Amino acid sequence: MLGFLGVIKTENMQLEGFFFYLLSGYFSGSVIHYLVAKIFGPILFGRGFCGWACWTAMTLDFLPYKRNKAGRLAENWEFLRYIHFGFSLFLVLVFWFLYEYRPTPMSKSELAWLVGGNTFYFVSAFILALTLKDNRAFCKYLCPITVILKFTSKFAFLKIEGIKEDCTQCGSCNAACPMDINIMEYVKNGERVLSTECIYCLTCTTVCPETILDDTFKMDIGGKEHIRRIEITEQG
Repeated sequence: MLGFLGVIKTENMQLEGFFFYLLSGYFSGSVIHYLVAKIFGPILFGRGFCGWACWTAMTLDFLPYKRNKAGRLAENWEFLRYIHFGFSLFLVLVFWFLYEYRPTPMSKSELAWLVGGNTFYFVSAFILALTLKDNRAFCKYLCPITVILKFTSKFAFLKIEGIKEDCTQCGSCNAACPMDINIMEYVKNGERVLSTECIYCLTCTTVCPETILDDTFKMDIGGKEHIRRIEITEQG
């Protein structure tokens, strides 16, 4: 998508491009991508795009910080992604109404938007990863796409579930989760992993020594968050 639609076809695959094409009435590749991967698709597979297809996260996974062992920063840091989302929307509206900018398919201006947006994403993502020693820091605190995904993934049919009776609470799943989700808490409560932070990477299912975790297809509503944070870790 980034290489063919973005670079070769010079289509703005960033969030701003999605907003521009909606305003223009273009049923573009960007619109299809967001509808499938980030709006309607997550009702089936949650935030699977984050775990398996995000080109920013793909690059970050080459860094050595697979997981921040101390847990996440305080919850108010996550508000940054809502600010980022609001700024992207505000920027589009300013260009649309104030400067009367209209996207031109397969133009240099679209390529400029794509390169500019991706440059900011990659630079900020690498700075956060290196500073916090956490590959997924950008996903947790700054990525604006999560604002959409956190809502749509609540209704995901596919979620992780554990067998409560067979769980030894060894902590392997928690230790391996790149998003700092307290998976054991859901299993202990007899619930599926209802966190909208789950990127459906299936790492927890592969590291569980008792093999009691698996993805299941059911109907429930997510949004109950059990996240491991630095403050909780330091208090024991």
